Amino acid sequence: KQWYQRRVREQEEQRTFRRNTPSVELVELGEGTISRLLPTGKSQISLLIVCDRRNDVALPVKVVSAQLKELARSSNFQLATVSQSKYKSWLLPFAEHAGCRLIEGSVIAVNFNKKYYNFFTPVNTCSNSSLGNLQDRVTLWFERLCEGSLPRFNLECMELPTASM
Repeated sequence: KQWYQRRVREQEEQRTFRRNTPSVELVELGEGTISRLLPTGKSQISLLIVCDRRNDVALPVKVVSAQLKELARSSNFQLATVSQSKYKSWLLPFAEHAGCRLIEGSVIAVNFNKKYYNFFTPVNTCSNSSLGNLQDRVTLWFERLCEGSLPRFNLECMELPTASM
């Protein structure tokens, strides 16, 4: 009975969190947007949020998107979503090289001109308290990214993505 009550309370907390998390419209990485979102000739950091548009937007994606859109507002960052199902073969080397899992809500901060990236992955995002914690973690990661204190990963063969359909 206690398990059931706790589960009902957690579900209600998630519904409340969903209602209070704004929906953010972002550009999706695709053939027509690759050159703008991932320029190879200038030093620009693009924040790519991993999602899968076939389903409803997962709550971690909503939280990460809303938080990054707010944080990157005054910066020169490009913010977009990238479909895990379309670009899985392009995304996996980033996650594997960084020693992370590729899940919805992960963020790849990539600078194609300088050939480096950083990887953020959400974890433990199944309860309201951890979703609030996710907002804090995204903010801390973004601040450290901006100040340059995060480790930078280099991929020798960093190439522009192609859909792996």
